[in-house]
Amino acid sequence: MEKIWLKSYKNNVPHEVVLDDKTIVDLFEATCKAYPDNRAVTCHGETLSFSEVHERVSKIARGLADLGVRHGDRIALVLPNSIQYPLCVFATHLLGAIVVNINPLYTASEMEYVIANSEPKVVIILDMFSEKLNGFHNKYGIEHIIVTRIADPYTFLKKTIINLVLRYISKVNPKLQYQAKSFVDLYHNPNKLEESPLVNNNDIAFIQYTGATTGHPKGAKLLHRNIVANIYQIYAVIGAQVADLDKQVVISALPLYHIFSLTANLFTFFFKGSENVMIPNAKDLKDLVKTMNKTPFTIFNSLDTLYNKLLEYKPFTSVTHKYYRYGICGGMPTRQSVADAWFKHTGMYPTNCYGLTETSPAVSMSYFDDTFNGSVGYPLPSTEINIIDPKTGHSLGIGEKGIIQIRGPQLMSGYWRNEEQTRKAISEDGWFNTGDMGYIDTNGHLFISGRETEMIIVSGFNVYPAEVELVIDELPEIAEVAVVGYKDEETGEVPHAYIVFHEGMSLEKEQIIKHCRKELARYKIPRSINFVSELPKTLVGKIDKKAIVAKYLATADKQSGDRHD
Repeated sequence: MEKIWLKSYKNNVPHEVVLDDKTIVDLFEATCKAYPDNRAVTCHGETLSFSEVHERVSKIARGLADLGVRHGDRIALVLPNSIQYPLCVFATHLLGAIVVNINPLYTASEMEYVIANSEPKVVIILDMFSEKLNGFHNKYGIEHIIVTRIADPYTFLKKTIINLVLRYISKVNPKLQYQAKSFVDLYHNPNKLEESPLVNNNDIAFIQYTGATTGHPKGAKLLHRNIVANIYQIYAVIGAQVADLDKQVVISALPLYHIFSLTANLFTFFFKGSENVMIPNAKDLKDLVKTMNKTPFTIFNSLDTLYNKLLEYKPFTSVTHKYYRYGICGGMPTRQSVADAWFKHTGMYPTNCYGLTETSPAVSMSYFDDTFNGSVGYPLPSTEINIIDPKTGHSLGIGEKGIIQIRGPQLMSGYWRNEEQTRKAISEDGWFNTGDMGYIDTNGHLFISGRETEMIIVSGFNVYPAEVELVIDELPEIAEVAVVGYKDEETGEVPHAYIVFHEGMSLEKEQIIKHCRKELARYKIPRSINFVSELPKTLVGKIDKKAIVAKYLATADKQSGDRHD
């Protein structure tokens, strides 16, 4: 496909980025040297400067090396946003080892699968999740388990108070069936790493597991050069709009073990000398708003559902946006209603972006001063986009909907220990099949229509749930909506909508159908509607359509009274 989006680039945004052989370690060392006194990481009011981060990372790396960690070994991190998280990431990379991010909210069986697949030599885990390892602590090549408490890096008094509260009030007192090592011993290691092993930009930096829609998650092998290239691509866009990237204060509420937050929050701003303020639990809106009120934050990256929850949380109205400059919104499509409400409250639209685990993650991004138009912006420099017909595989033209394919330096090298899935996902000429449906408009904007697997086929016509959801979401009473398909004897499939209202608001089903009739072809209109109190979410806050199907569609045959033909 012709790169028509280049015509819409701002004048100072390059069409291509200049790549080099640098690694994450190179960027880390250069940043700590360039900004030694800048505030680097803050959590619960405790702050480390870049020089202090460098010192602690060196000590942790030495401690891990003393445990036998070598180049190419895997270290699993089961940590929320905390001071410990970036320290452990950089210490792992200093040794040439590989970070395996594991969602702490995983069940024991989910965690076991990832550990069995990646076979880490060391697991570093927060104490409140450590019991989950009991059933397999001595399997899959695990040699050492290091347990940390959230307050381990804090001053003695604050650490003592927080640990007492967690133990005796929150009842965090895990009963372990294994002998664990303490993170404190690493953190206060008297010795530093004397010499870092040679790390190559073709080395694996992360095994980042995808959120599986079917079966088990797959581990994307993200090389140092993939991550560094994506950072350069993001800098090419935001650097053209923000001159003082070393003076930003970023509230990191989205979990850093997720690839969007890892790159958009931590790496992008850490490597420019800016401060990351860690929020261990974004669901704790009280703590998040309290931190916002205390912090002169300039950046708040989020996703649609968290923006929406904050807007509906009354104490959020007290937060000043005096210093706020922008927020990148990713992970899921941003609804027009949420974008408009955020603009009304803050004076800034969310900066939409699109990415995937397999692309490190960023693929496209809008500009900070763009008016929200529902797109995910323009493809990043050095990124190629192709749209193909899902049935024939033939390339499509501008404005035609199909499967999005991506090629660029941010693309993973493949899936960990899964050559079959790698061959299915990446063509011989380097095109990655995203499984997402979308199109490019005449201005070069990329629009996402939904997942290929979510597409509903009604009498041979394609219905994209995202399109129907956007129409329904235009109604101001709607807080959340999810459209899914279920089988129908006459048409093969029909769309069905699940709707959550804003507090104190409601509509009749016929009012919603009437609105849809104005905007949608007949076959796209939901055949039936259910009003629910909440929609199931994934562990990172996205609407979980797989869970919706499992929870609600079993009763679809009982909903015939709600049909709107």
